[in-house]
Amino acid sequence: MPQRTLCAALLGCVSLLHAVNADYLDQLKEKVPYYRTMTGRFAPLYPAFAKQMVQDYGLKAGVAVDVGSSCGGFAMELARQTAMKVYAIDIDTATVRLCGALVDQAELTGRVVPLEGDALDLPLRDNFADFVFSRGSIPFWPDQVQGLKECYRILKPGGVAYVGGGFGRLLDPEIRAKLVRDHQNWKKKPDGWQDLDDLDKKAEQAGLPRFRFLTEPDVGWWLEIRK
Repeated sequence: MPQRTLCAALLGCVSLLHAVNADYLDQLKEKVPYYRTMTGRFAPLYPAFAKQMVQDYGLKAGVAVDVGSSCGGFAMELARQTAMKVYAIDIDTATVRLCGALVDQAELTGRVVPLEGDALDLPLRDNFADFVFSRGSIPFWPDQVQGLKECYRILKPGGVAYVGGGFGRLLDPEIRAKLVRDHQNWKKKPDGWQDLDDLDKKAEQAGLPRFRFLTEPDVGWWLEIRK
């Protein structure tokens, strides 16, 4: 085959591959409604939260786990702002596949590792992570006490977990105010957000020896768990 013909054929194959990958990615985005939230009104949230976690806990390197990561918004931002390897865990197959595609697209392959797994039975060994993060996932855990036990189990001695829901302190005030209003409206729906104002009691039930119950203005309840 002449060289020009071979080059043209290879370019055609590459173009076809790109088209197939683009179609596959579009199909995954349609299967995961949260993708539109992650890239829309919640887009400013992840860089701000990653920055807050870096500031508060001195995160630089090591292993982090994002439980209930969805499409990996926070996991990717934490990987960008640190040298940490971040495991992004979600129970939904399509969501994990989409996370993998977005990680590749962001050129974070190997730095962010999408895993399909249950928050109540995390697919990780004991004493695995230096840092565990989970935002907005715990209201959907069927057994929140067991989920907290799992977060604690995978923490290394000296590690810290930050679990709950809120918008953090570093978000632009105008953006935060709008998200708070949206949150209050969502709470009114039958399948809306559950408040997390009893996380301290859940931590006690889980037998966690060291934790702090933290609140944010207007909205937000968190557990800081140390091992």
